Amino acid sequence: MKSRYALDVVNTKNTQIIEAYIWISILTLFVSRRIYSLVRRYNPKDIGSRFTQLRWSTIFAENADRQLTLILGYYGIERTIMTVMNVYSSQALDPQVNRYRFRDDWWA
Repeated sequence: MKSRYALDVVNTKNTQIIEAYIWISILTLFVSRRIYSLVRRYNPKDIGSRFTQLRWSTIFAENADRQLTLILGYYGIERTIMTVMNVYSSQALDPQVNRYRFRDDWWA
């Protein structure tokens, strides 16, 4: 999990954040393995060995946004441009309000 989810890069001592990252990794692993098993099961047996785990993990990560859209749709939440923009707005906003930004004067 450490290499795929880059848990060693997280710079925090907050135990709740660390625990959340671990749980996210475990849940992602469960979902990934379940879908991987389904893909292998519903394809011909002679090509099953060609679905390697490394390749699968890459494909799974690259398609995470599509999977999220399907899950949200299942629960009746429509993914519109407004929901995407709300996510972008909330995630792109730097939480460090008082941080000096080198380029602040350039944007004025």
